[in-house]
Amino acid sequence: MPLLTTKRKRKVRSALRFWRYRWKNLVSRRRVPSSGKRLIISLTTHPPRLRQVFATLESLCEQDLEAFDVHLYLSRRDRESIERWPETLTRLARRGVEVVVTEEDYRSYDKLLHALSAYPEATIITADDDVMYPPDWARRLVEGAERYPGAIVCHRGHMLCETSPGSGEISYRVVRSRKEPGATSPNFALMPTGSGGVLYPPRSLDPLVSDVEAFRELAPNADDIWFKVASLKARTPCVRINAENVDFLPTPAAGESALHEENIKRGGNDRQFANCLTRFPDIKPLIFGLQQGPDEDRLTAEKPVSQ
Repeated sequence: MPLLTTKRKRKVRSALRFWRYRWKNLVSRRRVPSSGKRLIISLTTHPPRLRQVFATLESLCEQDLEAFDVHLYLSRRDRESIERWPETLTRLARRGVEVVVTEEDYRSYDKLLHALSAYPEATIITADDDVMYPPDWARRLVEGAERYPGAIVCHRGHMLCETSPGSGEISYRVVRSRKEPGATSPNFALMPTGSGGVLYPPRSLDPLVSDVEAFRELAPNADDIWFKVASLKARTPCVRINAENVDFLPTPAAGESALHEENIKRGGNDRQFANCLTRFPDIKPLIFGLQQGPDEDRLTAEKPVSQ
């Protein structure tokens, strides 16, 4: 029996990476090489994760791109609840990470909506606050966007399908179990999952994405689903740059959340899918018919990124 299982090895790697970033945060002077808001890496956090989000931010600062910006969004309500601001974030701010305090609190939606509103012509890459990303993470997304102009590009995603033929319903449990090679070509069925990081080109999402009343009613706890709906309404295909889904190293804060429990184990995603499909039946043929986008020839002219 091996001394370390694959799962334990992953935990050791995560712990070592986390402590490396803690040390780097104390000594590094490397600044974020600003793009002038043309390419923004955007994420949000909340008080329970505030003292560990530095590890995610340090990993983002290490990206091997020539120019990019990093924005961390935090609601004013959360900011005012914090009695002592972490020195780790003060040091990161001095190196160019922008901490943006917002009046509105859209919870997980904050990772995209504020940047989308303030910088509509920017390319935005969303990240999660409990993941440590490798240095080539953003560059590979950008390369994917160059290969498939206009498409939304991701490291992780699932191919949506009907629970049973003709049902018009989606079961997330069924979707997660599928092995579908079509994900590496631009299509309408692929739903990116945010933990792996998602690149959104300018104007790739329908204005519906910012309809607060609608997403709070239909998908209050499922930003991945709502962003997918907005991409379908805009007729924007998605593409995954990896042959299989990739799980990057988590921070210690990444323990299974109540939201994961509700959405995955208790069927929350299925209910929110059903809400959206009922409200927007016009997106069903795009998903279940596996139709490609309006610029099919341009998007499929190149082969997917090789691994």
